[in-house]
Amino acid sequence: MVDTSAIVRRAHPILFITLAVISFIAAVIASTIVTDYNNNGNPPSTSLNNATRFTVFASWWTFVISTAYAVLFLINKGGVFTSIAGHAISTFLTFIFVTASAGSLTDATGGALTCSRDRIVYCGSTRALQAFVWIEWGLLVIILALVAFIGAGSFRGGRSVKEPLTA
Repeated sequence: MVDTSAIVRRAHPILFITLAVISFIAAVIASTIVTDYNNNGNPPSTSLNNATRFTVFASWWTFVISTAYAVLFLINKGGVFTSIAGHAISTFLTFIFVTASAGSLTDATGGALTCSRDRIVYCGSTRALQAFVWIEWGLLVIILALVAFIGAGSFRGGRSVKEPLTA
């Protein structure tokens, strides 16, 4: 059995702090776009407006969850919330939100935006938002894979998923 404790102690804060930073940037961009849509009354389409609003929720959710995990891991607190099962449940739920957000945003923009061709208000900001949401998604895929690997190892090693990530 491979001991992953040392790797988890180093990688966990790095991954979750990176996720918090990326999701914060996406949340600020999405919030700014939604505020501008509200103030100017100029969303290009209902679907893009709704996708951007959902991205506000998904990105702020991801920011709060990832920050909580980073802080609780660093201070070695959290109990069941920071257990393997806690990580799996909250990360999977976050993954669902971010997948829906990225997918709806991509669908609403028609995939790839070309600002010189597409006449979308705040086109550059929308492109940046789409990029950051997909980066969030990629980080969550990596985190889910690592949680699954560690969870599977804990079952093989006779540990419970209620135990912390590090042995």
